[in-house]
Amino acid sequence: MIPHYFALDDDEKMAVVREQGAGNLVTARPDGTIDSTLLPVVFKDDRIMLHMSRFNEHWRQITKPTPATMIFTGAHGFVNSRDYTVEVGKSVASTWDYTQVKIHGTLTVNNEPDFVREAVLALTAEWDADQAESMDERYLARATRAIVGLSMTVDRIEGKAKLSQNKLPQERERIAQTLREQGSYRALALAADIEAAPSKARRVPFLGGLKNKQAS
Repeated sequence: MIPHYFALDDDEKMAVVREQGAGNLVTARPDGTIDSTLLPVVFKDDRIMLHMSRFNEHWRQITKPTPATMIFTGAHGFVNSRDYTVEVGKSVASTWDYTQVKIHGTLTVNNEPDFVREAVLALTAEWDADQAESMDERYLARATRAIVGLSMTVDRIEGKAKLSQNKLPQERERIAQTLREQGSYRALALAADIEAAPSKARRVPFLGGLKNKQAS
């Protein structure tokens, strides 16, 4: 169960997927061995269109419709508990903040030339429509022979944005500042994500049932 302050709604999940553009396709072989390949995605109706090189051994392991997961990961990094407001004499563990969406479905290999061609053109159009429209047919025919198409259903989507939303505003400011001072691309991206996420921290400790017992 994902805590409510880290949960993403359906629109937010899809926004993460579209922003990342590519995810890790993960499948298991009959013997339990795991294969994983980073692949760009295109959505068509309720399915994902994918393609990979014929030289990639991953697709050869998919001999029938196979359960699969695609994992899309945003900026992530270490969050130091030194930036928390902690009572003197007490210790609090540091943590790792991140955003991640997982799509679960069934994967099939589709080697039909028309499907492979459509997958290539759809992906190109997603990022450069002019290039997709002007792509040379002879090149496209040659390129698609070196590519394998895949199709994946979208059966379930999980998403979590753990961005210190449960911390107080002043703590979140210090966390973001520490990340900005690190200066790396990933740290700067994570700082921006934390600053954009709403603060959902309680201003007083949550005592729950204990509070009710004390009152009675």
